Order: sequence, then C-alpha cells, then structure tokens
Amino acid sequence: CASYVGRVDKKGLLQRRCHRSTGIMSSEDDTAAVELLIKDFCKQSCGLCGGDSGGGDEFFSEEETEIIKEQIVKEVGDGMLEVSEEVQELTSTSFSGNWSDVEDQIMNEEEVLEELEEELEEDKEFLIEDNQDIVEKIAEAQADDDGVMAEEKEEYIGELVEELQEDTEIAEELEALEEGLEVVEEVEEELEEADELEEAEESEQDEESEDATDPSDEDAPSVSEDDDVPDYFVPLTPKEREEMKGKLRDTLLQTKNALRMSASTDNRMTVTDNQRTLVLSTTSPKQFMHMHHMKTGGTSVDGLISCALRRQRELHNGTSINYGRMSECGSGVHMCMQTLADKLGATLSNNVFYRNDENGAQIDAAPFDPADETDTSIDEMNVCRSSESNVMSYCASLHAVRTFGWKDVDKITVIRNPIDRAWSMYRFTLKSCYDCQQLKDVLKQIYNGTFVSRRGRGNTDNEEDNSEVVPNFLYEPNNSCAVQLIGHQSTNLLSSVDLYNIANDVRFPMEADIVQEAIKNLREDFTWIGLTDRIQESVEGFRQIFPFLAENLNNATKVMEEEFQSRGEDLEDNTFALPEGYSDKKSCPFEHRNEGHAPTCGTTELDDETKELIMKLNSRDMAVYKAAVERFELQMEVLQDYKDGNL
Repeated sequence: CASYVGRVDKKGLLQRRCHRSTGIMSSEDDTAAVELLIKDFCKQSCGLCGGDSGGGDEFFSEEETEIIKEQIVKEVGDGMLEVSEEVQELTSTSFSGNWSDVEDQIMNEEEVLEELEEELEEDKEFLIEDNQDIVEKIAEAQADDDGVMAEEKEEYIGELVEELQEDTEIAEELEALEEGLEVVEEVEEELEEADELEEAEESEQDEESEDATDPSDEDAPSVSEDDDVPDYFVPLTPKEREEMKGKLRDTLLQTKNALRMSASTDNRMTVTDNQRTLVLSTTSPKQFMHMHHMKTGGTSVDGLISCALRRQRELHNGTSINYGRMSECGSGVHMCMQTLADKLGATLSNNVFYRNDENGAQIDAAPFDPADETDTSIDEMNVCRSSESNVMSYCASLHAVRTFGWKDVDKITVIRNPIDRAWSMYRFTLKSCYDCQQLKDVLKQIYNGTFVSRRGRGNTDNEEDNSEVVPNFLYEPNNSCAVQLIGHQSTNLLSSVDLYNIANDVRFPMEADIVQEAIKNLREDFTWIGLTDRIQESVEGFRQIFPFLAENLNNATKVMEEEFQSRGEDLEDNTFALPEGYSDKKSCPFEHRNEGHAPTCGTTELDDETKELIMKLNSRDMAVYKAAVERFELQMEVLQDYKDGNL
C-alpha cells in the first residue's frame, strides 16, 4: 500500500480508483465487518487517498508530489487490451451459431469500449501534461544551486528521466491499443454479412409480413399525415417574464457577490457557494451538477467540466474534486437504484420504487419516491457515492436526481430542437439500435408499439418472435433505443413518479400534464440553461455564473477585476483566492466531442414525412424547446444588462 500511494495516489489518483475494493475485511472476527476500499486500507497503513504516504526521504517526497504518475493510463490500457481480446474471440465464433447471442455480446463489449475510449482520451491529456511537468522539473533540478548535495541531485534527475521514459513507453502502448480497437468495426461488418444471409433466407416471409395488415388495438395510435401535432407550449405572461428575469438577476448577482467575498481575505472563508467562484471546495459535497440529455452537446459540456476539475486539482495541491457520473443510457442509474431499493427493502420496477408487503412481495399500488421518506436518510446511505460527490453529471431524469438528493443543487442543462436531436440520435446509433432501417420506419414501429431494437431490447412481449409482434405501447425506460426518440428531454425533466411511470407510453395519455411539469421544472429547478444551436453563447453564460469553468483562470481574474473597478469597487485580492504565483497552463477551451457521423446506410437525408413523424413522438419536446428558447433570451438580456452597468 505504501508503494501504491507513493507511486500513484499522491500524484492525483482519481476518486473512482480510491473507491475500489481491496478484498480485505475491516475485521476477521466481527460479523459486521465490511470490505475495505483502497482509500480505507491506505488510511490505516499509509495515509489518506491523495495524501502523504509517510516514510521515505522527505526531499524526494516533496518533489514527487508535483509529478503525476500515469498508472491510471496503464490500468485503462490493460482494460482495453482485455476487452479487445474478448472481441477478437467473439469474431472467431462460427456464424452458424446463435447470432442473437453473439450480437448481444458484441454490443456489450462496444459499450465497455466506448467508456474506456473516453477514459483513454482524458488519460492521454494527463500523459502530455505530465511529460511537460517532468521536463520542467529536470530543468529546474539541473539549474538548482541551492546547496542540495550533488549526489542527491543526480539521483533525483535520474528518477525524473526514468519517469519520462516510462511515460514514453505508455504512450506507445496506447497508440497500439487504439489501432487494436478497429476490430470492433470489423466485427460489425461480419455481423452485417451474416444478417444479409439470414435475411435472404427469410425474404419470402418478410414480403408476406409487409403485405399483412398492421396489428390493431382499440387504444392504438395510428400514423396519419392528416393528424395535427398539438402545440402544448404556453408562453410566460408579461408579469411572469419579469418575475423570471428578476430571479435570473439574483442568480447573476449571487455569483458576483461570491467573487467579491473570495477577493477579501477576511470574508473568503465564509463563502458557502464555492461553485460560484474560481476555486471549488474539496470538502463540500453537492456543489454543482450537469443534467445531460443525449445528443444535445452534453458530452462536450462534460468534457469542459472534467478539464476544469483537473485544473482544480492543481489549485488544491493534488487533492481531487470528487466527480461522480450516473447514466440512464447505460446501466449506471438502474444499478444504483437497485442498490437503493435493496437497502430500503423495496422493489424496483422500471426505475420506480414500490413498497413490499410483510412477505417481501411488491405492492403494485404503492409506488413511492425515496426522497420523500422521512425515516430514512438517503444521504447517509451514500449509494454509488452520490452523497459525497462534489460535482455530478446525470444522464438521467430529475426523478433520479431527486431520488439521490441532488434536487436543490446548482445545476445546468442544454436543450436541443427535438427534430435535430432525433436525427442526431438516429445517426449515432444507426447500426447498434436500428440496424440501418429507414428512420421513418423506425418511428412508425415505435408509434405503433412494435419496435424491437437490434440489441434485442424492445417491448418485453415482442422479444420471442419478431414475426408476430404484439403491440405494446408502454416502452421500458431502460430501452434507450426507443425512448430516446419519444420526447426524451421532457421525460428527463420530470420529477414526479406518477408521470415518469407513463412518460414512454406512445398513446400519450397525460401529455399535457407531462409538458406542464417538465416546463415548470425547466424554469424553476435549473440555475442556468443552454441551447445546442447557440452552444458558444451557452458556454459563455455557464462561465459567467460558474467562473471555475472559465477557459483560463488568470485571464478571468483580469476581466473580473476590470468589471468591479468599473463599478467603483476596489479589491483586496485581484486573484480572487487563486494561489500566489499560480499560472493556468491547463486552459479549458470548449471542444466539440462525440460528434455524429454522416450515415452510410438507412436514411441519409430528412424529408418532410420523417420530420412530421418525429414531431408526433416529440411534440412535448418541442414545447420544452420553445420554453428553453424563451428562458435563454431572458438570460441573455440579464447578462447584457449587467455588462451595460444596469444591474
């Protein structure tokens, strides 16, 4: 453990590594013994996670704390290699076997690879920065004439050179691993060839099925070009606009006051909303969160947050800000909710909690939200470390955000025009979800309750035999291939259990109620919002309210100093609590990530019919988008008023 902390932990080990299990129990005799995590075990023997390991030469210990070891990169690389080997093993599977099982395995491996690739990109950034740090340390040591013993100095420089060589070797390994990831594309091509063979054998059945009458149901919606798409948007009244604008003014002035206090040595320790300053707190949980709707630019915003938090680690001498992520798009939200349900002795069904009877059986008529429970503290349970995170990114609904106790936290989100978002989502998952089908065909299947994705996760009644599909209009929330195309931004903005329960019913039984709650939450629960089609202005707005997201902290202090001086305010500390002599070498420009690709199959261009179908499934999202545009314009007015000196 001492070696582990000495080589990795002190150099900026990510919090998720600190929370890994060790396999060591707290006590062999105690029946209540728990498995120790890395941070717990190291605390007993050699210091806190991210802290001093103790022991060793003090001179080297101080210097080494400035060097970030790339053990994390190696671990990610090993993980990627293992997954690549598993994928290669799958490619050798005989195509005469059960292709459905092979496809499921491949899809699972692809999801793991996507996560690993994202980690890889972040770790490569660490690697580049670390090499620069090491080179600078070597130069400093060679030029140092402060009396350090020559032998000690020579040994220290030798260690730095060795460190640089290790980083170089890791970089080479990463390049090799990236080339190995191409095996996934090869697997997809072979799967497509196998699918074509299978489709050829069943072509006659398919033709008969196309000629057959569509399944009908007395409650079933029908797709017709003559159907009017309802407009649920109700704009703010003049009085409501002024009230919202007043709230937004207060939000902006709260940030300016926090900055003013951070510039005073007497008052900075009393700042409670550090997320409104340049320097976050490492000890205060639940400071800031981002609600991420897929294909709205959320991955790019998460990238900006990640960069800003890596920079915060420098400001706190290597201590990391605890950054948690929970995604409904994968298994994260469901897994954490299931863990919470187990702790509460409840049943989880489609991400909704139900009370159990005395025999442990689910009571269907008793859904509840754990956040409403007064006898149980969700914070104390700390499920999935959600209670101790300083910053969170939720790719999930406000229902989940509320469940894990983050409802009242400063939060941001980005909203997108639903037609653009659906088109982007389709292209992003064209092969993995929709098997290169035309988008209009996918939308019709969803609308008629007959959609089954390539991943095999459709409506539960349809998975046995797709040739005899039984309409089932209520899609499960974890069926992301379908629900991402059903007013999903609105669904994410729901906080009540009852509405969340029926949000993915394409018969739309309570659409007006869903829109009303979603827009209400958009207007009242978010500190600041953005629009995908005005993303640069949105990011600038986020940086105004949350200065720690600034592209460059040193440049930000100069701008803020000029702002305060123009208002006749003299500042005691024009660095706004940045460490003395701090230089922001890790600027955080906003970068477009996870960009979609032009489709190579399926629908290559949207036509009017497809747009109309998108709107039938997303009329509530259009109402939310209109409400977002309305609020965004008010935000821009407030920022301009402040710039003009009218606030």
